Amino acid sequence: MAKQKGKGGGKGREARSTVQQAAYDVGLPEEILSKVRGDLRRERYLTPFKVAQRYDVSVSTAKRILKALEEEGLLRRVGGTRRTPIYVPKGKELAFETVNVGVRAGERL
Repeated sequence: MAKQKGKGGGKGREARSTVQQAAYDVGLPEEILSKVRGDLRRERYLTPFKVAQRYDVSVSTAKRILKALEEEGLLRRVGGTRRTPIYVPKGKELAFETVNVGVRAGERL
């Protein structure tokens, strides 16, 4: 008999959203999420690198934080690439679009 391919060994686990996964991940504490939520009003845009520097977390953790906040409806992705997404807080989308900002990889913001 052939082995089944795939993760989970055939068990019917449902996929978790990033917000639900955050509760299970050690690397994504709720205290950092709440700090970022509180600071959203002051930010014009957010990138994983900017979040990683400000909150002293890894870039991969910063990406998960931004993805979780996007799923909560607090951020909207406006550009970037797969590796460097650019997010803006809800309500500041128009201000971002009026600024001449390059969103391709390698361009300075």
